[in-house]
Amino acid sequence: MRVKRNGVTEIDPFTNMGRIIGRVSTNGANGSVTDDGLLSGAVEWQITIINVPPSSGFAAPSVSVSGNVLTWTYQTAGTWIPCIITYWVR
Repeated sequence: MRVKRNGVTEIDPFTNMGRIIGRVSTNGANGSVTDDGLLSGAVEWQITIINVPPSSGFAAPSVSVSGNVLTWTYQTAGTWIPCIITYWVR
């Protein structure tokens, strides 16, 4: 849907749509992935936790991006659980 007034687009939901670049499994360990697609826009990500244990001491990783490298790091305390990180650019 586009809203135009006097020929000027004011609202366009497709202008800010992201493009999924990749998906990576952490396997419950620190790691990183190199992807040149990360250089093509503003990077965003979503962490999906897999099989949350019944204890409350689980920890999801922290994610950071530097250039074309996406890195995830778990905290030192808690139980590291496998996650899937889906990342995209806008």
